[in-house]
Formats: sequence, structure tokens, C-alpha cells
Amino acid sequence: MKHVLTMIVALLLGGGFAGPAAAHDGHDLLAPSPDCIQTILNTDTGVPADDCLAGTATFDTREGASHDGAPYPVAHVETEQYRMIIHYTGGAFPDAALRHWPLSIELNYGGSGWFSYLLVLVETGSGMVGSGFVQPAGDRCNDGHAKWDRFSENGNGIYMRNATPFRLVNPLDETDWRAAANAMLFEGKDEEAQRAEMLATANPPLYSSWLPYRELENCAACCVGKIVIMQNMLGTEIGAGINGGRDWRVLGVVLDREAVTALATSEKIGDRCLAAGLDRAAAAAEPSGPDGKDLFIYRDRWLQIRDGLAAGCGE
Repeated sequence: MKHVLTMIVALLLGGGFAGPAAAHDGHDLLAPSPDCIQTILNTDTGVPADDCLAGTATFDTREGASHDGAPYPVAHVETEQYRMIIHYTGGAFPDAALRHWPLSIELNYGGSGWFSYLLVLVETGSGMVGSGFVQPAGDRCNDGHAKWDRFSENGNGIYMRNATPFRLVNPLDETDWRAAANAMLFEGKDEEAQRAEMLATANPPLYSSWLPYRELENCAACCVGKIVIMQNMLGTEIGAGINGGRDWRVLGVVLDREAVTALATSEKIGDRCLAAGLDRAAAAAEPSGPDGKDLFIYRDRWLQIRDGLAAGCGE
């Protein structure tokens, strides 16, 4: 799911910062420039800090906003090979020993897809800025638009990524179902054979045997909420995965109240049942988002609500 370079170990070994923290006020931030970020990603080498760091007010940016509405600068880069959006979300690990910059980027290589990555760039003791952490996410509503949200001790960062109706109903699922479906089509399997294989291989099992794209929408333009995830930078196990311990854990979900309500007219039964469970979800939720209209629900409580969706929707 990610790779951690040795630099991230040094980042969290000591207490306090060697220089100012990677915080911002929504207007100007001393951070790696777009050119520096491209060099680090393209060559996997460090760049001297004097050549890398610049105030975000010195290059072209627009204003972005966090999930809670806090402003931050966003830069755009375009080359012959790709387009890149850099979200300078700011924030910092409170117990880090080295200066660092959490970033969220989105890449487009042509077509409609925008693929998300979470980064932490680190300034080493020798004055070089390089990659300390790279986490690939997904494409738009398919686990994409991943952005750092906040940070805590011991290398734990919390981020949010987009969710489709399918992913909200199955927040612990890790499978790339589009790739799996395409592989089965290539093998010549008919619809029933595909269904049987998908249900047999899903781990954890898919709720109510509702499949992505069939009973639940899962398209890259079908956002209805977010998944909230804690990621440990040092590889410390903080959650149980399909193959044992893993270094990330789902903390909860955020439901976009308006988007989930609109699913009531969907052709897919799982979508309609998700919409029908909105009142029960709202009763267990905390307000979320800049206007408080979205609904945050902790993971275990959401799974309890989810487990009643099929019985509660009257279909």
C-alpha cells in the first residue's frame, strides 16, 4: 500500500523541530516548490533545501480548502507527460525531529483520471529535501482526492479519501474491483461466473452480497462521502488486515448528506437502501465539513448501522 524510505525513520526519532514546523496560515507557506517536487518524484533523489524551498506566494497558486474549510495554497503543473495538482495542506507531526512537508498531489496522464498520492517530503540533517513517504491512493471518487487532515505523535497521520456508495457500504474492503472485473472479462467468464468469483474472493465479505457496479454504484464520478484513515509512517501495526497486521486503520466515514439522499432514486438496490438508512446514520453522527452538513460516524458504529441497511429499506 505504500513504501517508506529510511528518511522517515529519522524524521520521527527525536523530539522537536530543527527549524520551523510545516504549518501555514492559508496565505504563504515556506515549502518545496513545484519544480523541486517534480525533480524528487521523477528522479527519486534529494534536492538542496536552498534550491528547493520557496514561499508559496512566489509561484502561481489558487486557494484550496480542507474538509473543514481551512484555506491552503494549491499549485498546478503541466508537462508533456502529465498534469499535476499540488495541495499544500500544511500541518506537521508534533514529535518530529526534522523539518518536513506533508503534501497531497493528483496526477493526470491524459483522459479523465486523476490519481492521488500522499507525500511527506523531509529535509535531512545534510540540508537535502527528499521523499520520506509516498502513499498511492485512487482515482477521483474511487478512493481518490486523498488529503492529509491532521497529525499526532508516533508517526500517525490522518487523511480522508473519497468514497462511492460501494466503498461507504464496504469501508474495510481493499480490492480494485474494476481491475478484477476486467480480468474476468478477459478470461471469458459470464455474468454469473463473475458474480460467484467476486463473492467467493471478497475478504472481508461484501455486505448483503451487493456487488460494485451492480447493486451499488462504484464509478469514478460517484462521490457520496469519504473514508477517514489513520496511517502510521513507521510501519507500526495499528489495524487488522486481510493478511494480518497492517500499518493503517479505518477510523470512520463521512456521509455527504445531499449526495446520499439523491441515491433514493437510483436504479441500484444497494444505493436506495443506503439512502433509506440516512436518518439512522444522522442520529449517530457528528457534524462534519465547513458548514456542518456532512455526517461523520466512527467505524464500529457505522458498521452496526450498515448491517441493518438491507432489512431497513423495505425492498
